[in-house]
Amino acid sequence: MSNEPNASNLWQISIVKPLVDLQQIEPVFEDFCLTSSLIEHVPDGSLWRLELLFNGEPEDFVLSLIPKDFEFQLIKLENKDWVSESQKQLPPVSAGRFYIHGSHDPCHASPSVYDLTIDAGRAFGTGLHETTYGCLRAIDDVSKYKHPKNVLDLGCGSGVLALAAAKCWHQRILASDIDLDAVIVTNENAKRNRLSPYIRSVHATGLNDRLLKRAAPYDLLIANILAWPLVKLAPDIAESMSNDGIVILSGLLSKQEIMVRNAYRQQGLHLKKRYTYGVWQTLVLSFQ
Repeated sequence: MSNEPNASNLWQISIVKPLVDLQQIEPVFEDFCLTSSLIEHVPDGSLWRLELLFNGEPEDFVLSLIPKDFEFQLIKLENKDWVSESQKQLPPVSAGRFYIHGSHDPCHASPSVYDLTIDAGRAFGTGLHETTYGCLRAIDDVSKYKHPKNVLDLGCGSGVLALAAAKCWHQRILASDIDLDAVIVTNENAKRNRLSPYIRSVHATGLNDRLLKRAAPYDLLIANILAWPLVKLAPDIAESMSNDGIVILSGLLSKQEIMVRNAYRQQGLHLKKRYTYGVWQTLVLSFQ
């Protein structure tokens, strides 16, 4: 399915369920849809609506990702700029000193706030999801006691975490992703936020890329991906870290925390702080 929006062939899946149910399935569609939005469906907040926007009719495989007991609506949309409309439904987010908003919202007025403009689009990470939010809070807290010199955002998505690190420390940040679209979007967002001089974004799988190996050791590594890839990458991540390095991990559900922590404990990395938002965890680890 092409990622270039075609206003005459846009389709939408709508699912109405409690928020916790929708938060668990929303990331499953990140590689297939143009945008996703969570909208309060009833005033008391007991039901929310997940809207997934697609460029073309979703394939049967995509529909099969919806749990069998979830009712959903699939409709073809009228010809209008639904990507822009969907983005307008995403409110700004404050995470510590970070303020994340779309281009349709004004910048924050306070110079002490780290303002970032990130539009929802074809790469994951707008600041709205609990995993991104947790990482932003962790970066903000780490910045209060550490000034890392060599930072890697592994699995950068939209680049929001790499940009946040650049805002904190005003130095070069390395960002990588297995998805070439994510690399392109990260560069676009760096330019939009006037952070291009600080961001180097590369297309790479895991830590096997020659450039990523050459840039190690890292004293801060951020990986907001998924639990099983985090487990598989544990030896490579530990090997790439400096002795006083800090690792920020996210993309794992609460029920997956012990599995992930055990994988990193075997590499000598121990939990220093945990952030819990909804059913998602963000972990801060170090050797010390």
